[in-house]
Amino acid sequence: MAGLMKISFLIHTVYGIGGTIRTTLNLAEELAARHEVEIVSVFRHRDIPLFTIDPRITVVPLVDTRPKSPTCEKAHPDQLRSAEHFPRNEARYQEYSRLTDERVRAHYARSDADVVVGTRPGLVAYTAQFAPEGAVLIGQEHMTHHHHRAVLREEMRPHLERIDAFVTVSEGDAAVWREQMRLSGTRIVCIPNSVPEPMVVPSDRSGTTVVAAGRLSKEKRYDVLISAFAQVVKVRPEWTLRICGWGPEKARLRRHIDRLGLNNSVYLMGPRSPIEPEWAKGAIAASTSRHESFGMTLVEAMRCGVPMVSTDCDYGPREIIRDGEDGLLVPVGDVDAVAAALLRLIDDEDLRQTMGRTAVRNARRFDPSAIARRYVDLFAELGAGEPAGGAPASGGAAEGAAAGVPAAAGHGAVRDGRSGRGGAAPVVDAVAEGDGSVSVTLVPVGAARRDGLRLVCVPHAGPAKKRGAGERTYPFGNDGTATIPAGDVFAEGTWRCHVEGVEGGSRVALAVRAADQRGSLDAARRQRAGEPVRHLVPHRSPPEGLLELRAWSRDVHAEAGDVQVAGHDGVAVTGRLYGQGTGGPADGRPELLMRLQGGGPEGGRESVAPGAWLPDGRFRLVVPLHELQRREGRDRARPDVWELWMRASPGREPVRIGRVLDDVIAKGDVFTYRTVLRHRPRPLLLLRRVLRKLRGRKQLLVAITPLYDGGNALNIQVTDQ
Repeated sequence: MAGLMKISFLIHTVYGIGGTIRTTLNLAEELAARHEVEIVSVFRHRDIPLFTIDPRITVVPLVDTRPKSPTCEKAHPDQLRSAEHFPRNEARYQEYSRLTDERVRAHYARSDADVVVGTRPGLVAYTAQFAPEGAVLIGQEHMTHHHHRAVLREEMRPHLERIDAFVTVSEGDAAVWREQMRLSGTRIVCIPNSVPEPMVVPSDRSGTTVVAAGRLSKEKRYDVLISAFAQVVKVRPEWTLRICGWGPEKARLRRHIDRLGLNNSVYLMGPRSPIEPEWAKGAIAASTSRHESFGMTLVEAMRCGVPMVSTDCDYGPREIIRDGEDGLLVPVGDVDAVAAALLRLIDDEDLRQTMGRTAVRNARRFDPSAIARRYVDLFAELGAGEPAGGAPASGGAAEGAAAGVPAAAGHGAVRDGRSGRGGAAPVVDAVAEGDGSVSVTLVPVGAARRDGLRLVCVPHAGPAKKRGAGERTYPFGNDGTATIPAGDVFAEGTWRCHVEGVEGGSRVALAVRAADQRGSLDAARRQRAGEPVRHLVPHRSPPEGLLELRAWSRDVHAEAGDVQVAGHDGVAVTGRLYGQGTGGPADGRPELLMRLQGGGPEGGRESVAPGAWLPDGRFRLVVPLHELQRREGRDRARPDVWELWMRASPGREPVRIGRVLDDVIAKGDVFTYRTVLRHRPRPLLLLRRVLRKLRGRKQLLVAITPLYDGGNALNIQVTDQ
């Protein structure tokens, strides 16, 4: 067995989100249980990392690029000079400089690391040049041989010759490197990425959601997935597709969704961290990449019990998925094949369930413990480490927890100046249960539970805070869990969660490891028409990662469903009315009430349009576009925003139309709709004159866009183009 080692990972930044960061943290956390581990982050561009970092891991940022930081070094003279030791043909060359050269060199000049691991080509070059003498040098390839241009591969050759081992994440890619770049003295080996056991209960695969996740880039070919899903919803309109991630292709994908009319079926969810709670919401997972060096998302989904439909691209998917056993492989770029595979799993629930259970079992081979053993064995074979039996590496629970409150070990810590004494925030898991209750469980810390702990929910933002709503308190049981019963009335807004109550200890904000929101997906199904809306969704606060609850509490509520462009004449909104005394189909015809926001002579203007009740009890209201365009003398530099309300029948009190009965906190970022472009009505003669002067311009067009505001209410925005 290898002895104690100090292992240093050199990474571009540990403060962002991405596959390399995630897998580095997975491996580092596992190694930190036995060895001393540091992550050297060349850049620090935000205050708090997006991923939780184990407190046993030392993080060393070298160059501060935070714009608002007093130590920001973007304008440092050496940062403005080109790097001399970073490969010129590396994709991130422009970001590196004489300053990064010097900071990396200086760090390792005083380092006693036994192993240094470079995590991208340029950092492998830094490792080869600057790592301490006698250290084992490892280069990681998180992409593939073919991903890099030939000129970069040749530039990297002398650096690769100096390192001890070059590690790829797939056997297929390792074979190509061995064949195409023969390196004397450098071992080329494959060790796949690791993925830990999920922190949430695996999916039961009973829902109607397909989930995909990853950077919104051309390589991921989400356009293929969206096109395939258009075929799916023609047959199974109740199914939805969620794509989690961010990237440069977001706007193009949004336009693709608009063109296919999939706004009520395909949602761009934005970045999600941690991702496991999102996988667990799915019944099926999908990946349509044209290229994958490994496929972290595939393993993550499988570990969450979700069968994967994936393109059979080079190289990872075919080494991860066992086709027909725990997932389905389809040809790259084949829209019809992707649609057929999705429908096969949608229509065959027994197959879906069997594949999901098998996926959990098969994906265990990627557990961090198994992958870390392979790395430790490699390090030892290359000569790293002290004799076994040395003292364990320093580390452990984060210091500075508030008195009487347990601090989390092994799951990171969050500093929050508002949490009493400013100590490390205790860590919890939160679950939105299927019955509408919320459970909050302290993550085990290996110490005996103490009596008297209380969960305290404090109004933090929105109407709840403005109205001075009182705090809500719930006891933690012997199992470390506090339960907020379904139906408890929380004033609408955001509530922050704290723990207090041990031996007079101070109140401390709670950091959340995972917020499992699956129960919130059932909110609309369990809501009864005659009952008021009481909905509570646990979530992580950005960027601190603290536990918050988003509360909706309405005695009467009009929940928006599908929003469709109804030809050239209107936007049709369907939905359902909840609450006592709201009336219904038996009481008469519903009405749409539009109110213009803002001041001015026409501020507060209202317009009414008739609606209809559908056979299943939902309402259908059509927003007349011509009515939105009739306002004269409007300030064209500022868009008009029309609020949408409904009356169950003439004479009743209007109810604002919104969307609250789901798991999404920021609705406006997710639920978006197609823009309608219309000509503004003009007298014919005037129109001809204007057209002659402004031929080819867009000033005669008006854009009409349905949107959700910060209060999750549905509006219509009118903008001159």
